[in-house]
Amino acid sequence: MVLRFMAIPIALLMGLVGTAPVHNADLPREPETIIVKMVDKSPTEYVFEPAAITARPGDVIQFVQTGVMPHNVQFKEGPAGTTFGEIQMGPFLTQPNETYEVTIGDKFANGVHKFVCTPHEFMGMTGTLTVEGAAR
Repeated sequence: MVLRFMAIPIALLMGLVGTAPVHNADLPREPETIIVKMVDKSPTEYVFEPAAITARPGDVIQFVQTGVMPHNVQFKEGPAGTTFGEIQMGPFLTQPNETYEVTIGDKFANGVHKFVCTPHEFMGMTGTLTVEGAAR
């Protein structure tokens, strides 16, 4: 009887020998939505929260208006190979919970992209988007 109980675990182990482990890095990655709030901290302080984000191709950056002052997103600079085109400056969001979405695609090269809220840049409303895994 002891042999029967021993034979089952050994057979199970033998079936597992030779199979390659599956790593998360080997699996296809689902795009993520990254939320960035546009926040009125005080009458003279406006910020993006978070101010530094990292994204990969396919991810969506959703900028959400949370304050009362109008805010927008303007991409000021990016690494060589970046072509912002029509997404360089987004619309002004004026109502709470209004959103502006940017999908990370072929316009974004790998590296750091700087963005600002145009009217509040001088008050510190700036941020960075680091793109990783782009084809370029």
